[in-house]
Amino acid sequence: MSDDRYSLLAPYLTAARRERFEEVLHRRMQWVTVVTEDLFDPHNVSAVLRSCDGFGVQSVHIIEGNNRFQTAPGVSKGAYKWLDINRHADTMTALNELKQAGYAVCCTSPHADDTTPAELPLDKPVALVFGSEGPGISDEAKSMADHFVRIPMHGFTESFNISVAAALTLQTVTDRVRAASSIDWRIAPKERTRLLGDWAERTVKDADGLLARLRSGTAAPPPPGHHAT
Repeated sequence: MSDDRYSLLAPYLTAARRERFEEVLHRRMQWVTVVTEDLFDPHNVSAVLRSCDGFGVQSVHIIEGNNRFQTAPGVSKGAYKWLDINRHADTMTALNELKQAGYAVCCTSPHADDTTPAELPLDKPVALVFGSEGPGISDEAKSMADHFVRIPMHGFTESFNISVAAALTLQTVTDRVRAASSIDWRIAPKERTRLLGDWAERTVKDADGLLARLRSGTAAPPPPGHHAT
C-alpha cells in the first residue's frame, strides 16, 4: 500500500511549511548516522539530537543500556520531532544491525591507529558512535569498530564534552559527504515520501483522526487562511 499521508495532509499545511519541508528534505542524509552509547545526561542527548537535525543527519541510534532515553526540551528545541530515533537495549545488537545495513562503525575514541573527521573514509555509510560521559566508548563498541575517530586537540584537557564532540565531528563529516561527487547521499524517493508523511503527521493537529476522515471522505476541507499547528 502506498504512503498517502503527505498527499492527504499537505492541503492542511501552510505553503511556508510545505516549502520548508522540501528545503530541509533536499539537504537530509542517511549516509551518516549517529549512535549514542548509554548517555545519562538528558541535556547531552538533546544537544546531540539538535546537532543531528542542524547538520541534516536523519537517523539517530540510542543505546540505552543502564540509562533510559530522555530529552531536555529546552536544549533539543524540538529536534527529536524531525528525526528517526531508534532505541536499542544493548551495544552489540545495535552495532550488528548497523553493520548488516551497510554502515562502517566509527568509534570516537583515541586509538593507536585512529583517524580524524577530516580523514575518515567515506566510501560507505558511516555510523559515528559517541560513548557515555566519563567511561567513553565501551569495550563492546571498540570490538565492533571499523574505524576509530579522534578530534585533534591542542590544550591540556584530553577530550571534549560529548555534545561538543558530536557537533564538531558532524560538521566536518557531513560537509565532506555533501562535497563528494561520488556519494549519492540524498534521501531515496521512497524514504522521502515516508519522511514527508511523518513530518506532516507531527505538524497537523489530530493528524490520525483527520487521515481517517479523509480516507473515508468525511473530512471538511481546510478553512481559508488556516494555520497548521
